[in-house]
Amino acid sequence: MQKENIKNSISGAFSDDFFIYPDSLKFSGDHTFFILKDSHGKYLGAMGPEKLIMESGFTDQVGNDISIDSVSGYIIRLFNRSYKNLKILLSIFPELHPTPLGTDATFGFGDRLGIANAAHIRAVKKQKAVLPVLAQQSIRELSKTGKDFKTVIAQSLWNILQEGYLGRWGADADHIKDRDHFIDAAEAGMTMYTFDTSEHLDETVLNMTGTRIKENYRLDTDYIKSIKKEYLDKKIELNGNKFIFNEDTIIRLALIYGRALEFTKEIFQFLSGKLGTFDYEISFDETSTITTPEAHYFIVNEMRRSSIEFTSLALRFPGTFEKGIDYIGNIEEFDRSINIHGFISRKLGGYKLSLHSGSDKLSIYPSFARNTQGLFHIKTSGTSWLEAVRVVASVDPLFFRKLFRIAVDSFNENKKSYHVNLDKSALPITIKDIDDKNLPCILDDRDLRRVFHIAYGMIIEKEKEQLMRLLFENEEKHYDYLLTNFKKHFDALRY
Repeated sequence: MQKENIKNSISGAFSDDFFIYPDSLKFSGDHTFFILKDSHGKYLGAMGPEKLIMESGFTDQVGNDISIDSVSGYIIRLFNRSYKNLKILLSIFPELHPTPLGTDATFGFGDRLGIANAAHIRAVKKQKAVLPVLAQQSIRELSKTGKDFKTVIAQSLWNILQEGYLGRWGADADHIKDRDHFIDAAEAGMTMYTFDTSEHLDETVLNMTGTRIKENYRLDTDYIKSIKKEYLDKKIELNGNKFIFNEDTIIRLALIYGRALEFTKEIFQFLSGKLGTFDYEISFDETSTITTPEAHYFIVNEMRRSSIEFTSLALRFPGTFEKGIDYIGNIEEFDRSINIHGFISRKLGGYKLSLHSGSDKLSIYPSFARNTQGLFHIKTSGTSWLEAVRVVASVDPLFFRKLFRIAVDSFNENKKSYHVNLDKSALPITIKDIDDKNLPCILDDRDLRRVFHIAYGMIIEKEKEQLMRLLFENEEKHYDYLLTNFKKHFDALRY
């Protein structure tokens, strides 16, 4: 059958109670697969000769077979979107698997609810500057949403099938701190591994005098001796700036970063033994230590000396990067910092710089894109969650007021998991005086954005069923809100 005839046959087989996602049709021999929905949920559809459909291995059928009047022996059968059925689809279409994306410009779309990636894909299709990392979740997010890495990848794949996305995409096991979670991520098939070094850094030496350092640390170890031999009195000129590694600087860098770099090597060797190719990101952003140019050079050079292959590096830039709001700080200072760091990354070569907590940091996007010259990765997550909450505010004011109460009441507990420079005493006790029509504007208030951002775990725990039903019933509005939001993000990257 011609593809156009197949489309017409599928469309004609269903009543107006069903909606077939037009970009979801995929063809393999005599089989045609597609995603459709009715008022109850979404399903996988399979069309083909009855014998082939019966022998395909798909399980968990929904409803009765539908005969195709125009083609003798052909049927349509619907199935639930189970993990087992997804695995069969992947055996037919292995190109759907996530892959490492290397040093291409990439953008991470955290999807805490597992339903936003469809809109993320639509946003990506409208531009050609970046490749998407669609399955991006941190250990913190997994614990709060009750998911695992396998589920995150599966949810992304169903969104990919729905939207007919054919491009490369990545799956990021974000902000992992321990070996066990790296094992879980590798077994699930993640393709990008972000090592959060924060628990392996020793920042106490920052406030110590040289005398106190000598009193509290052994400085005659083989490691310190090798560092001195490599760097002592080394002079480096970077973009018109000269840096000299004196003994005090060398010792402090070795003590701050040495243990983290050793564990970075251990994890790299583990992943290399278990996987083929993969993207490896090293994160220094969740610390109080702003990364100096000397530290940047030292970190990269030490990883190269240890034969650690890495794709991206997340540094701690000046300013404050709070969740779901714009950059807080001096933009000119950020520009100067990313200018020198961008130059260092290009001079040393082979990796890109990563911007974490990148949601809504639109004021610094132009500088970040310009100074990295397109060698960048950006992580977002909370901004997509907040657009889901905005949908609730626009269509169900009563439910939104309930979510507000949950978010405010649980604020102090939620704050334990996130750095948020905000006190509960500064929050409104009630929003009863705000008209229903103005409730979506609450999501533009920087304080309340942070309140809702960190409340996702509590809201999902208490109100997931109603929230998911509302978003399902208002799917196109949800997608439109996300598209509008990410247009702003992508527009800001066009420097």
